[in-house]
Amino acid sequence: MFNKEFLKTLTIMYVEDDESIRISLGNILKKVFKEVITCVDGKDGISNFKLYTQDMDIEFDAIISDINMPNMNGLEMIKEIRELNEDIPVVLTTAHGEANYLMEAIKVNVSGYTLKPIDTKELLMTVQKFCEIKKNQRVIKEKEEELSEYMDLINNIATIIKVNQKDIIIHTNHFFTTIADYEENELTNSNIILAIHPDSIPTSYKEMKQSMKIGETWTGKLKYITQNKEVFHLRSTNIPTKNEDTGKYSGYTSIGFLADDEEQEKKETMTKTRQNMLGERQKILSLNKEVKTLKYTNKSTPKGDSSSIFVKEALGSERKKSSDQQKQIAHYEYEISVLKDKLVHIADIEIAKRQGGLRQINALKKENALLRDSLITSESKLNAMQPKPKYVE
Repeated sequence: MFNKEFLKTLTIMYVEDDESIRISLGNILKKVFKEVITCVDGKDGISNFKLYTQDMDIEFDAIISDINMPNMNGLEMIKEIRELNEDIPVVLTTAHGEANYLMEAIKVNVSGYTLKPIDTKELLMTVQKFCEIKKNQRVIKEKEEELSEYMDLINNIATIIKVNQKDIIIHTNHFFTTIADYEENELTNSNIILAIHPDSIPTSYKEMKQSMKIGETWTGKLKYITQNKEVFHLRSTNIPTKNEDTGKYSGYTSIGFLADDEEQEKKETMTKTRQNMLGERQKILSLNKEVKTLKYTNKSTPKGDSSSIFVKEALGSERKKSSDQQKQIAHYEYEISVLKDKLVHIADIEIAKRQGGLRQINALKKENALLRDSLITSESKLNAMQPKPKYVE
């Protein structure tokens, strides 16, 4: 199927010495492609290729060229262009089926060819297929670079652990080994249980493992233990991995953010604040009792008695303290909630980008494989159509 929108994005260089063919086919190509630069022979092709790519900074997506031309033939032109660009798809149009042309074409990495008289539909399909392959390869490279950038970013702010289906660690990043007090690669080939705190094994770790085995991403908090028996917590997102050939579970990748630090510190502060509040409330109760005692036992006391004023002032002060502490607790609870949401949001974004990138890369790889299989089949059919050389006994 023709992808008209895709073809309209391509810039093509068309090289043909026969004027009538160049004009007629050139006019068709100009209707199909975004831009077509026509050249009369190999030397003209080299000149235009350098002019557009080097001086004008315009990239050609493919070259369509005749082989047998004056001044410089198509293969000689492609050989020189390959020194400037190794990857540009090249489709040859030729009336020749001799083995020497085909062998030379292979040497200069020609993508494909079509026989004269030219079947326009076949030519366009061939160009489209090779340009799609080139585009997919470029997208794969961009996605892999993007993933690499994300992983570099995550490496600096999160722990990364890769585990196989037998719970053996196959990789840990520097961030994790530093937190866990291990040397780099010291945990490699060890069971992940070595780093998991025993308290987490029957709870969070067990729940996570069940999610991994059924192919579901798990997000939660895991308790770890360092080599020096110190405890730390990671808010982890664990992604199951599959064997590309069998499709079966092959392990998982765990990306974690420290759940201690600011969050833990604020929790401890909240606990202390609550304890202080209880103490303050006891003081308020005690002062209230003292006020009641003063009311009923010292009715004869003058209105402006200093002890009564002192108790009331103390009671007001304690109530204000209690109110302020309640506000402080509410503030801490809000900040902890924001912090949790922020960590989860960062993790979700990076994981989603990574998963989406991996899915796109896998889809593009499959598409490339299908395109290559299709091209191999087409070339086999073309080879079968070539006249067989006659041998004289």
